Amino acid sequence: MIVHDLVESKELFAEKTKDDCFVIYEKMENTDASVKTDGTICLKEAETQEVVHILRGKGEHSLSRVCEYTLNKNETSIEVILEKVQAEHAEIFA
Repeated sequence: MIVHDLVESKELFAEKTKDDCFVIYEKMENTDASVKTDGTICLKEAETQEVVHILRGKGEHSLSRVCEYTLNKNETSIEVILEKVQAEHAEIFA
């Protein structure tokens, strides 16, 4: 089982997006947890994951996901992802 520990989260473009749109950055440290046959728990560090979520408000208390970008070999930095967000999702900006 993979355990995701959220270690950082922040809203990006807060002053630039429409009131019902949000761009959220999250950094998670992942751990592979398993139970041995003797009942002990074994924890093994896994990769760190960085994700940028684009969310849109629906009603007063609900959000839906518009898109999600994960830092990987194609999107090599958060800056690259943010440029892509601006280019591909102009509709979320005021």
